Amino acid sequence: MINKENFENYLSSIIQQDYIVEKSMNYSLLAKSKRLRPLLLLNLLKDFNVDETIGYPFGSSLEMVHTYSLIHDDLPAFDNDDYRRGKLTNHKAFDEQTAILAGDALLTYSFENLANSFYSDSLKVKLIKLLANYSGKDGMIKGQSLDKEFEGKQVSIDDLLQMDNLKTGKLITVALIGACYIANKEEYLNLFEQVGKKLGIAFQIQDDILDVTADVKQLGKSTSDKDNNKSTYVSLLSLNKAKDLVTTLLTEINDLLSDEKNHFDNTKELIAKLANRTW
Repeated sequence: MINKENFENYLSSIIQQDYIVEKSMNYSLLAKSKRLRPLLLLNLLKDFNVDETIGYPFGSSLEMVHTYSLIHDDLPAFDNDDYRRGKLTNHKAFDEQTAILAGDALLTYSFENLANSFYSDSLKVKLIKLLANYSGKDGMIKGQSLDKEFEGKQVSIDDLLQMDNLKTGKLITVALIGACYIANKEEYLNLFEQVGKKLGIAFQIQDDILDVTADVKQLGKSTSDKDNNKSTYVSLLSLNKAKDLVTTLLTEINDLLSDEKNHFDNTKELIAKLANRTW
């Protein structure tokens, strides 16, 4: 399985700190993180027998998009959270204006970063279109809109699944689809679309479970869903049934990957580590 230290070093070399917005960008981008999305990308590339460092430009752009979404999610207009990744949220460490600009800058720079990468022009176009689609108005942002729409309402499990497939699942799936494009393994696109969707839901259910079983210090972030009157898998299903659903989804993912000629050992090992995550 991939050691993330080399990727962390690469990520820390991308953005300078010449003025306050760049400092704000790095404050959130380089904070302690699971790096799930780039690690999924890099481990799948390794399973495809491709040098994982080829995935660094796309992995870093993906992490920039993810981080921008967290900065904006934490703002008073959204979840109004005080802590993220083990420290003060960006708007608390700097101010709201700087946090908004840092998020905007990370989003736009993610595409500039890809455009300046060593990928072929045709691959750049595929990856830029992919990342824009999965993170944009029909992907993650639509999920964020639903999240706001559902606030204070009792919604169905189907509503929650739709929202989380968009809000969380899309940026997880894009890591796997991106690996297929980079490795020229487009025959696996359908498989990893399924895997990403299931993994995104499992990951979000785990977040809901941790929100009621762990404290802020352990999680490194605020637990604001209850304060914001949001429906969660725990509130709709119960804690034990939510845990059972995570187990079912991770088993289904393992079965999907085990059916293939390529056993995807690195990817399966990474996903297995998520089964008992505590933050």
